[in-house]
Amino acid sequence: MAELPASSRPVATVEPADPVEAAFKREQVLFTKHRYDQALTLLTELLARPDLKAHKRFEALCRKAECLEHLNRPRAAVDLLREITRAHPDESLGYSLLGEYLYRVHDDCPAALRALGRALVLNPKDADTLWWRGQVWHQGLADLARARRSYVAALEADSRHASAMDSMAALCEAEGRWIEAIDWRKRHYLRTRQATDLTALADLYLRLENVHAAMKYARSAVRRAPRSAAAWLQCAKAHATGRRFTRAEDALRRFARLANPASGPFLFSRDFGYLEPLQEHRPGLRALLDRLPTQ
Repeated sequence: MAELPASSRPVATVEPADPVEAAFKREQVLFTKHRYDQALTLLTELLARPDLKAHKRFEALCRKAECLEHLNRPRAAVDLLREITRAHPDESLGYSLLGEYLYRVHDDCPAALRALGRALVLNPKDADTLWWRGQVWHQGLADLARARRSYVAALEADSRHASAMDSMAALCEAEGRWIEAIDWRKRHYLRTRQATDLTALADLYLRLENVHAAMKYARSAVRRAPRSAAAWLQCAKAHATGRRFTRAEDALRRFARLANPASGPFLFSRDFGYLEPLQEHRPGLRALLDRLPTQ
């Protein structure tokens, strides 16, 4: 085949990188590495560009609010989000973030619910917004019925929403629905593989007086998180209830070494009930128990 003349050969061309997209990628890297001050500087430079399109300006403003919070300037973040919602009244994300921050920063549940409600008018199936509304009802206002409806709606919108699974487990525990709580804890564990779920499962099975299951999950928890004081406490409780006193004492001593006297985890009155067989069998542990952080 005759060779094409040099001037006729196809030339590979590379599209120049979009400077705005490149800047957003750099900002995301900085944010992921917890370099929030550098990320904030980059976002400020981006927002000064006259050619920045409206949707990119909105995205940059939302990211700037997140940086401000991580730089311990949460009130500045809330003020910025108020400006964002005024400038972009048709963007659900701005209202969703504002509702989240009003709840977390100002503890203003009514205002948070108004902002989250506006976000859901614009985007009724946003799982994160539905979950945050559940948090306000659950943790902020102790309205468990409305919280449950919000969490269920979040899971209907996104069946893999891990935070909603975790919240449903906590809600069921608060309602004394131990079996349903176990189901949600297992779902959350399959989604996240967090040792805290195994610790919680051990405690739930103790409540149901299923000692063998409690010991099983407690052992799994300490294998997965050997530096977790909470896991060792559950292990001590489960083995004490199962009258395996040597293992229970070892677990309790590990808990004593790992627990922080100021921040816990703490022993509650019901925990001492599970440890009572160990106290009776090993009376010398009284001094240790008296030193443990309690509430």
